[in-house]
Order: sequence, then structure tokens, then C-alpha cells
Amino acid sequence: MTVSLDCPFTVRENHRAGEVEGYLRDALASVGADAALRGFDLGRLTGLAYPFVSLARLRVAALWFAFFWLFDDAWADRLPLDRIDAVEPVHRRVAELAAGGANQRDDDAALRLLSVLLDEIRAIEPGWDIGPFRHELLRYVRATLWEIRLRKTGGVPSLSEYLRMRPHIGAVPASRELNFLLCELELAPWVKSHPIIELVDAAVGNYSCWVNDVYSLKTEGMLSTNLVVVAEHEFGWERRKSIDWAIQLANEEVRTFVELREALPGLVFPGLARTDPAVYSLERYLDHYEGWFVASARWMSTTAKYRPDQRV
Repeated sequence: MTVSLDCPFTVRENHRAGEVEGYLRDALASVGADAALRGFDLGRLTGLAYPFVSLARLRVAALWFAFFWLFDDAWADRLPLDRIDAVEPVHRRVAELAAGGANQRDDDAALRLLSVLLDEIRAIEPGWDIGPFRHELLRYVRATLWEIRLRKTGGVPSLSEYLRMRPHIGAVPASRELNFLLCELELAPWVKSHPIIELVDAAVGNYSCWVNDVYSLKTEGMLSTNLVVVAEHEFGWERRKSIDWAIQLANEEVRTFVELREALPGLVFPGLARTDPAVYSLERYLDHYEGWFVASARWMSTTAKYRPDQRV
């Protein structure tokens, strides 16, 4: 499949990516999931997304990616529909662990890996306010119920419904909150919630989601929670036209980001010089998103997760 994605940012990879791949392999083995993500090359994904962070923070990022895919596969995308009654206790356990609870003997691999992730976060920065991340983590978990309902009913969401829900089932807001720790970012609360900043966040998150939908179509094409499938259902288009449209939407998000980045920080801090600390913090925040674009464009096209022929 030919995919013409815009990604005008310099490709940089953290030089500790290989080291983190080995660390993650050991972490997955420790929770009994050593084969679950084999060949997915999550170390490279992490290294592309976070080219400048420390080894300790890179480990947290890798654990977060691994937890997301373990949980999504076990408790949303591939959950046997006759096991839906097991979902509520698992969601309750996520909330308990996020609140500082300890592992239990019957926790599955995703829950045990979440515990490792939370321990690593506390080790890096014990005083970090985990509240916003915990809030979005639980919103992601609850959003998976929407996916399960669609699978159970065989339904395809409307385009408007899908556009609202896709960032949540992709854990985009939770990843954004974790980035404040990983990249050591700071934004005043009013800046973080500024509508233009939210538009920037949406552009980056949507790009990641639409690229994921295109590349995951081969391995997850039966799921209705995919922009290509939704477009086919909404507009009556053939698959190739729906794919091209999804790629076009992704490329438009790049243009939105680039245009807003050029206009900022003047739209948020009119009159302030670029040497002002608030302006510097905002520019660092915008800069860190380059890794997200690069990781989406470069990793998803090659990982064995979406290319079964590359699986090892």
C-alpha cells in the first residue's frame, strides 16, 4: 500500500533506544508477557518519539506504550465477548493501582506492567503530580467500553461520534499528560487549557490516530473503530478512496500544526519577547511534538505489529 505522508521534521532517535528495547523485553518477561509484543520494535518507537530524554524517562515511555497495547489487546480489541463480565473488575483494578495500590496475585500481565510503570514514575520524580495523568488514564480505560459495545453489536460509529472518541481510545490525552514528566515540560494551567494550545494538541493527536488507522488496517481491518472503515460506511466510498481521504486528513493536521507553531507564541503571549521564560516554556512544549510526528510516520510503516510479514 502506497502512503504519502507529510512529515517535514528532522528524524532524530534517542541513542539509548536499543538499551530500552532490552529493558522492555525483561520487563515484559517479568510480568509473563515476553512474547506478546515480540518484534514490534517499541524501543525504536520510543527513541523516535523522545529523542532527547534521559534513559530513566525513556524506560517510562516504553512501559507506557507496552501497557497500552497489552491492555488494548486483552480488554478491548481482542476481548472474547463472552468475557465482558470480567471488564468491570479489571477497570476497578486500574483505578486502584493508579491510586497507589499494590499488585494482586490474579492480576493479568497488563495490570502487572501498569504497576511497574507507576513504580518507575514514582522513582523518577516522587513529587510529580500524577493526578492529571491518572484522570486521563481512567478516561482511556472507560472509553474502551465504547469499542466493546460496537464489537458486540456489530455497529459502525458515525463519523462525528468517531472523531470525538478516537483520541480517547488511543489514549492521546493520557500520553500528553505523561509527556510533562517525560520531557520535563512546564505550562501554566491557563496556557495548558488555552484553546489554541488545545488545537495544537488535537492536530498532533489526530495525526497519530489517522496514521495508525491507515497502517493498522491490514491487521485490524475487521474493527469498526478505524477512520477508513468509518468513511466507507459514512460516505459509501471504496476502500482506496477512504484510505486516501484518511491520509489527506493526516497531512492537513501537519499543516495546522506548522501554521500554528509559526503564529505562536504571539497568539498566547502577545507582546512578550522570546526571551521571556513563559515563551521559552511554550516553545519547548511545541518542539517536543516533533518526535510524535516522526514516530507516527516512521515507526508505524515498519513495525511487525502492523506488518505481519515482518513479525519475528
